[in-house]
Amino acid sequence: MSPTFVIGQIISVVAVIITFITYQMKSSTQIFVTNAIATAVSCVAYAMLGGTTALGLNIMCVVRNICYMYKDKNRYVARILPIVLTLIMAVMSAFLWEGYHSIFFVIGITVNTLAMGYLNAQNLRKSILLTSSLILVYNLFIPSIGGSINEVVAISSSAIGIYRHRAKKHS
Repeated sequence: MSPTFVIGQIISVVAVIITFITYQMKSSTQIFVTNAIATAVSCVAYAMLGGTTALGLNIMCVVRNICYMYKDKNRYVARILPIVLTLIMAVMSAFLWEGYHSIFFVIGITVNTLAMGYLNAQNLRKSILLTSSLILVYNLFIPSIGGSINEVVAISSSAIGIYRHRAKKHS
């Protein structure tokens, strides 16, 4: 194992720790900012691990998170922004293609971008089961230990959230 690979793995775990901190934030602004920092740290890890698709699209996710902090200030922007961001990501993915495994990250991150823009909290949790599963496959291929841990935690947290916040049926 090269030193770059080992350092990349360590940095990917640091990104996971920052992501865990995101879950403890109170306001949506704090969540978006902390998540943007975690994503930026993930970019460094992916650069060191050779994950160019994840590196490029995660840079776009930092931009996405910052845009989403302000999207509700204008209804027109709120409706169109997820589509614009997804189209930019789709074009970027053509230039960042590493091979067939890239498709898992591309689909996962673009669907996640649309879901974050349009779905309510419960449906977003449901979408994360799919999107994080796809990104997990990509992370296992690279391999990114921290990225894989992050996606397993996201899947588990979403499943727990779906159960905890399920609609109660009245008999």
